[in-house]
Amino acid sequence: MKKHLFGVALLSMCLMCLGGVASAQYTDIDTIQTYTPVGVPASPFAGQVVTVHGVVYENLRYSSGSHYIQGATGGISIYQSGTSVAEGSEVEVTGTVGAFSGEIQLGTATFTVLSTGNTVVPTPMNIEDILATYENVGTLVSTIGTVAIKNAFNFSLANGLGDTILVYIDSTTGVDIGAVALGDTYQVTSPVVTFNSTIELKPRWQADLVENPGGDTLPVISSVNADNWVPEAADAVTISATIVDDFGVNNANLYYRDSDGTIPGAWSTTAMSNTSGDTWAGTIPGGHSSSQIDFYIEATDTGVQTVTQPGNAPTGFRSMAVGFTSIYAMQYAHPDSASQSSSFNGKFLNIRGVVTVGTGDSGAASKFYVQEPAVNPGSGSYAFGGVLVYETSGTFSYYRGDAVALGGKGSEYFGMTEFVPNNADAVYLTGFGQELPAAPYVATNILSDQTTNLGEAWEAVWVKTGPVAVTDTLGFAAYGEFDVSSTGAQADSLTVSPTQALTYVAIPGDVVKPEGFMEYSYGNFVIRPFADQYLVLTGASAVEGQLPPMEKAGGLTALYPNPFNPNATIKFKVNQDNLVQLNVYSIRGEKVRTLMQDALTVGDYTVHWDGKDDAGRNLASGTYFARLRIGAEVVQVRKMIMVK
Repeated sequence: MKKHLFGVALLSMCLMCLGGVASAQYTDIDTIQTYTPVGVPASPFAGQVVTVHGVVYENLRYSSGSHYIQGATGGISIYQSGTSVAEGSEVEVTGTVGAFSGEIQLGTATFTVLSTGNTVVPTPMNIEDILATYENVGTLVSTIGTVAIKNAFNFSLANGLGDTILVYIDSTTGVDIGAVALGDTYQVTSPVVTFNSTIELKPRWQADLVENPGGDTLPVISSVNADNWVPEAADAVTISATIVDDFGVNNANLYYRDSDGTIPGAWSTTAMSNTSGDTWAGTIPGGHSSSQIDFYIEATDTGVQTVTQPGNAPTGFRSMAVGFTSIYAMQYAHPDSASQSSSFNGKFLNIRGVVTVGTGDSGAASKFYVQEPAVNPGSGSYAFGGVLVYETSGTFSYYRGDAVALGGKGSEYFGMTEFVPNNADAVYLTGFGQELPAAPYVATNILSDQTTNLGEAWEAVWVKTGPVAVTDTLGFAAYGEFDVSSTGAQADSLTVSPTQALTYVAIPGDVVKPEGFMEYSYGNFVIRPFADQYLVLTGASAVEGQLPPMEKAGGLTALYPNPFNPNATIKFKVNQDNLVQLNVYSIRGEKVRTLMQDALTVGDYTVHWDGKDDAGRNLASGTYFARLRIGAEVVQVRKMIMVK
């Protein structure tokens, strides 16, 4: 692999450590970045903890955990969710060698910052040289080619020798390719990446795309921002941007209009001024007549070359909402509606509320939850009052009780309504320590309901649903999940899915009081506590009192004695001809005995267990669970204690 040099000024050892420092072997990056000739990761350090040295040249632009560093022998991807290390930081990184989508990376990483303010100079490479070996993956390069293929999401560069390389535009970067056209010549600066054995380029920001390199390059407009992403009708809004050109920028203009998102007004224009360095700014006056402001920027260089941002303006433009919309209005969907998606899906709006689940508790550094602080005056309920806020960069930190105002748009992601801010600057902290909305009690059969869409109302809302009985842990234990039911019936159950490991270990028959936020995950609603204080064990047990009400298909009617030594009697009723299974499991969730597995007719049944496993061996004293299944409707689990 070629050696890659970068400018580093070693100022001091360990100015800052992020995530701690682990003990590991120091390794050159090029020895880690090893692939087979067809692009399959083949690092000799796979699964090992190593330490590498380099300068950060990408930080959280592709996801809430992405980083790339450039070392003396190449570059490599680093993934550590929630960790932000400034670009230009010289670092030592300790992590575990693995791969994601076919690209070698270091995961569960810790960063030790040695110095800051360094510059990584991209290595000039021809397209054919980039494609020649997977050893280039992770290296920051610069290449020139002609646009050969173009669609809305990416384009390909060709070198005239029959070689083409895909330039993939990650939606999280904000890079706009509206001006890219077939036949254009572009210089692209990017890390070399591989996705499922295909070598690609993935620009980090707008300035990584330069049109007409080698001549009078066209201006590049980037870092477009607003001083207020949540304006009211009377508010003026100042738009700023970075505009660079090799020979200089002659002028820039800001175009804007009021719109309701469907019928726009006419474009107006105002001149932008050069405020400092490469920064230009212009102001949209107040007095907005509609619910949305559209705008774009036009810049002309000294060579009278004009570009716009977005590149396809005025067909393409940026937008922001005017005024605030309640979360209730954003989330509401009538239960009888064919679509349960938000009516604001894809629309710009501004919202405000109190943070009920912060970035450190939500399960990902890129999201938090916001809720209306008071009940909906129209319904007298918190139903439809919460929303997931998703911001890919994950560079912010918000906490439970923060008051926030946000500008962005509505979105739907696999059935979960989201609010996506315009950028990280469009989230405003307006207060600390706000009173949290009360947690309403909602039964598990309501929260989990998708048949009549009752569960949709509680998506992203902070609720409680106890006391409830733990009905099942089998199959969930590895993830700390378990099912609970307000009625004791499995058909009415809801999965408890903590965002982090809890001290409590669920045992079927326990009675608990879960409290947390509702999420739609893998096709089901789940309640998600994030600390033990939100999952209270009452001390009661379902086996100490009455068995739950009989379900339509039947169920357990008796289990005695309990504790037992070593024989126990289990009685159940089948109310309709059905398949029936009765098994006994250990406290670790291992099946130890099959007592019944047959098609049964309507009637009452009695089964005896002699305390032995399927091999006829006597089992030790301890806790066991009898699990009865009747067809697809009934699953009941009861705790049994064998005492010898």
